[in-house]
Amino acid sequence: MLKIIQIDLLNRDLSNCYIVTDEDSNESAVIDPGYYTDDLRSALSGLKLKYIFLTHGHFDHILGVKDLKEDTGAQIVIHKDDAICLEDEEVNLMKRFGVEEPLNPCKPDLLITSDLTLHLGKSRIDIMCTPGHSPGSVIYIAPSERYIFSGDTLFYSTVGRTDTFGGNDALLKESLLKILALEGEYDIYPGHGPKTTLSHERVRNIYIRRMNR
Repeated sequence: MLKIIQIDLLNRDLSNCYIVTDEDSNESAVIDPGYYTDDLRSALSGLKLKYIFLTHGHFDHILGVKDLKEDTGAQIVIHKDDAICLEDEEVNLMKRFGVEEPLNPCKPDLLITSDLTLHLGKSRIDIMCTPGHSPGSVIYIAPSERYIFSGDTLFYSTVGRTDTFGGNDALLKESLLKILALEGEYDIYPGHGPKTTLSHERVRNIYIRRMNR
């Protein structure tokens, strides 16, 4: 069984960060550490941090990665097409948005090239490639618990923007169709904003409704 803790990073970008933990093994992953805060550090106490899961490479989801890696030794997981964001302030949008925090470049440990499955203890985590918001956007799915960590691909009643570096509206539509094709209900934990559900997005998401016309 997976336990979820949401960390309030108290950052200007209001990005969400999550800790997911397999309760039997205590193995954990941090999803999108936009900043490495004292609250995040404290919440990880006593956990076996195995992975740093990145949904994509924009600065508000990665600026805490290097310090977290150095403190814990956890493996950095990111899609190969967004890996450059860990080192390039142009591609990760820091320059565009005038971000003054240091980037602290780092290298990934595991490059995603296609859909795959990883594990925390015996808990399965499926990784689905969902390009569109960025070239290397992915979502993380816990199929047994029916959780989706959607990054900036899918939000409550809306979707991620495609007007920044590497965004592609046509690819985003294809990615959303992949997500909508999942059977049954899922709780969705997005990269920004409140939690939602797949059933809500199927019916209430304005972008998806327009896309399906």
